[in-house]
Parts: sequence; structure tokens; C-alpha cells
Amino acid sequence: MKLMKMLLFAMLACLIAQQLFLCAAAEDSASVINLIVKMETSPQSDGKSQADRESLEMNTTTNLLNEVDSRKSNVTISVTGDIANKLYPLYVTMLGTESNHELIMGGMSRDEQLASFEDQDARMRKSKKYVEDDYVCGGKQFLVAGYLPQPGSFNQSGYKIMDDLGLLYLVDDAGLPESEGKAMPYLMDGFAFYVVPVSAGSESRMWDAAAKETGLNGTQWYDSLVGKFDDASAKGEPMVAVFTNTVSGSGEYLDAYKKFVEYAADKGASFVTTNKLVESAKGA
Repeated sequence: MKLMKMLLFAMLACLIAQQLFLCAAAEDSASVINLIVKMETSPQSDGKSQADRESLEMNTTTNLLNEVDSRKSNVTISVTGDIANKLYPLYVTMLGTESNHELIMGGMSRDEQLASFEDQDARMRKSKKYVEDDYVCGGKQFLVAGYLPQPGSFNQSGYKIMDDLGLLYLVDDAGLPESEGKAMPYLMDGFAFYVVPVSAGSESRMWDAAAKETGLNGTQWYDSLVGKFDDASAKGEPMVAVFTNTVSGSGEYLDAYKKFVEYAADKGASFVTTNKLVESAKGA
């Protein structure tokens, strides 16, 4: 009788250990996704009333954030300096109070062009300061860790500025040669900052503006996002995707974004900020 009890106890202990192992394995193998919401001014807002501007710029950003905030999922938000300093400082301050939000700098303004080293340095410093200035008085201040440049506005001369400003990472949505074949953040050779490659699919990078330029409709864009997510999950790689308020904040691209976030959440994806993704790469 004692032997039977001992055997039953041993079998129960084995079952419990097996379940704990499976739970730990499932947690370790969870898909990792970094969503970056890019807030910038709309080219259609010139000459519009304040209400119309907000509909095109602020409300579209809110549409994107509602999908992750309702799930308490982590998200990185890129903000341009003009939005943080002049256009919507109170809104950006509000965004910065949410514990699941990471605010980073997105240049001084939409469509800014490549400039001299001195001009790049000046506007990057301003952009960083303007975003960091948006915090509740008496509340906790934060330091901007990342930079998502405007397309065509940044080159190798800006690498030294990244280090001078103490920035932790650069989001690469342009496809740098050094990012070829890389899924994880990597240390830029000769510098102290990391590069975070935006994931690349078969038809475009996982950046909505690139997908739209390629000619993908909402359904095709959703299929591309899901395909990359499944591929990255199978390889144990993180997925980094950028969604712009002026592209995905309304219409069929918003529908695709919502469906994709729901799909990833249903698959048990772990949503992380870009900062967290970089820190995990540093510790690897």
C-alpha cells in the first residue's frame, strides 16, 4: 500500500514538473513584436481649422494607440519636434504619462531634408529637447532613448551626433547595408548606439508608408504583416513594424492594423517597446 502511494506521488510530481516545464517553454518561445506608432503632421492639414487638423493628425494617432492601449500592450511612439513643441504639446504630455508608452524623437518636422552636420546637430538637439520637455510638472521626467529619422534626412555624419546626444538606438526603416539579414538590434560598428532594423517582408518593409508606396491595398498589407509575423515567430525572431498616423490612422490601413494587432495578441505575442527590445539584445 505504501509502495502504491509512493508511486502515485512520484507520478503526480512528474506531471506537475512537466506542466511547469511546458509553461516555461511556452513563455520563452512567445513571439515578440515591437510596434512603433509614428505621429507627424498631415500634408492635407495646411490651411485647415484647428478641429480639422486635429482630426487629421491627433485623432488618427489616437485611433492607432487605442488598439494597443485597450490591451495594456507596450508601444513606442515617435513624435516630431514641431508637434511636441508647438502643435500638440499637451497631447504628447498625456501620451508620455502612460506606463506602456515609450516616446522617441522623429526629427523636427515631416519631410525634412538632408542637411549639413551642423544643421543636423541643431535640429536633433531641438527635437530631443522638445519631446523631453513634454511631461507633467512635478512628475517624473524621461530621457528620449531613440530616433526615427525622416526619410532621406539622415546619413553617416549623424552617427557622431547620436553618440554625442547619448541616444541608445536608431530605428532603421530605410534598410541600411549593415542591417541586411539582421532581425535583432545590433551595435553600430565604431559607435555606442544600436540600430533597430524594421522587419522586411517579401513585398516591402513592415512600414505602412513603404507598403502604400508599393501599391498594397489594406487586405494585402494585412496579409503581409501576418506573413512576416508568422515567419518571425517560427524563427524565434522579433518583429518590428512602423505605423504612421497619416497612413494607418484611418481607412483600410487602419482596418488592417486593427486586425493585425488582434491577430498577434490572439497568438500570445509579447508586445515590447523598442527600448526594451534593445536592452534584451544588449543582454544576449
